[in-house]
Amino acid sequence: MLLGVKKYSEKLLLPLGKKLKRIPANIITALGLFSAGLAFLFLIFHNLPLIIISLALIEFFDQLDGVIARLQGPTKLGSFLDSTLDRIGDYLIFFGIILGGYTEIYIGLITLAGAFLTSYTRAKIESLGIPNLYGVGLLERTDRVPIILIGSILQIWFPLAIWWTMILLAIGTNITVVQRIVYAFKNFSAKKEDKSPNE
Repeated sequence: MLLGVKKYSEKLLLPLGKKLKRIPANIITALGLFSAGLAFLFLIFHNLPLIIISLALIEFFDQLDGVIARLQGPTKLGSFLDSTLDRIGDYLIFFGIILGGYTEIYIGLITLAGAFLTSYTRAKIESLGIPNLYGVGLLERTDRVPIILIGSILQIWFPLAIWWTMILLAIGTNITVVQRIVYAFKNFSAKKEDKSPNE
């Protein structure tokens, strides 16, 4: 992971999470998706101040829902909604960047593919018996929105900042996919070898 936002956010947001723990975590998750919808519109209409605000809200709600979910006790429905709505949010952000003309279509699609495969490989590997893949790979989902947010802030002074941000994400997300494939190959091959003498 490049930024490691998650390991810092829980400590910072825990006091707020305790105050808001009566609010269902799924509502916080939905607010994150709503913010992604706003970001999509603001990206299309090139409203940079509102792009920055909406991206900051996406990251805030994304981190807060995890804190509240842990305080309330995670549920299968909550886990499903969190993962699914995050993917929809990613779709909205990246297509907003593409349709807003901040990057070429092929760069946007390469980045989008890398982002979705990053999440897919984690979900698949964890479903096959590895409990937590957090920290495996260069760019995780929790890194992507902050990087786009930083790029949007830099866009104020540098007109190609978001374009370069997308180049970074295109490379970083696909490197992460390769890293996770290698990780899975090593771990699942080792498990097979461990079982073989006992069979």
